[in-house]
Amino acid sequence: MAADQKSPVAPLLEVIDLKTHFPIRTGVFSRVSGHVYAVDGVSINLREGETLGLVGESGSGKSTLGKSIMRLVEPTSGEIKISGVAITGLNKRDMFVHRRQVQMVFQDPYSSLNPRIPVGKVVAEALHIHGIASGVAADEMVRELFRRVGLRAAQTRNYANEFSGGQRQRVGIARALALNPKLIIADEPVSALDVSVQAQVINLFMDLQQELGLSYLFIAHDLAVVAQVCHRIAVMYLGKIIEVANRDELFKAPQHPYTQALLASIPIPNPEIKPAADRVLQGDIPSPSDPPKGCRFHTRCPLAETRCRTEEPPFKEGSPGHWVACHLH
Repeated sequence: MAADQKSPVAPLLEVIDLKTHFPIRTGVFSRVSGHVYAVDGVSINLREGETLGLVGESGSGKSTLGKSIMRLVEPTSGEIKISGVAITGLNKRDMFVHRRQVQMVFQDPYSSLNPRIPVGKVVAEALHIHGIASGVAADEMVRELFRRVGLRAAQTRNYANEFSGGQRQRVGIARALALNPKLIIADEPVSALDVSVQAQVINLFMDLQQELGLSYLFIAHDLAVVAQVCHRIAVMYLGKIIEVANRDELFKAPQHPYTQALLASIPIPNPEIKPAADRVLQGDIPSPSDPPKGCRFHTRCPLAETRCRTEEPPFKEGSPGHWVACHLH
């Protein structure tokens, strides 16, 4: 969403013109020969109690944006505000305080857990590091967190390999909840799970939001999942946000050709119904190290005009709350 868009309630998260570029080093002396423009001028905001979905193909920069907001990856430029406080330039000591407000649930629940120690201790680490609790008090808090996410208290003694994929993700959610955060960044949290388990974990996210008043930045490529859990949706392509709208508005009247193509790709349980040929994406997403000039989608857009190849479209509000970056709208 545009950085200057006004909201009656101050946003919990505000990202302003954020850029995260990775240098490409070549040769014996590792000279910088170019950059990967993973996130290239993103502005979004998120209100308390809201779920903002972030969708796009693999390689669009979604996960990098989430990690940049967490400052697991350091942004190149731009500004990140949590509850009105700019955290972009904070040192490690000052950032330590703000990390309690924002936590992350990772895509792969197994690789995000230490396999060498019981999962109860994995969850308790945050309590110890932040001085919240230790000893018996920490153990009781961890058992309560396990109950809250649908696990048994006795399972705190088990190791990661003793859990199913869905149970591991529940452990990951318990760890994220340990510091009582305001915002959780969920990076493809159900993509590695079976469909039946996906539904259970999605319901858990929704129940926790209602119970605790959480806000989510929900990163996904499955639009069916996003439609179930999100209030608003931001569509990302090749490092940029190209459309933002309320969930119902986006599904009812998508404005950007890329969004239209994504929606057309949702499987329909009727073999006789096929998406229109001009709505099916052709080709691969371009390299983020050499993005096309003008509109970045013009190389795959069936409606591209001459100016689409030379002029970057402005991000404009076509209808209340519905923003799009497209010359055709």
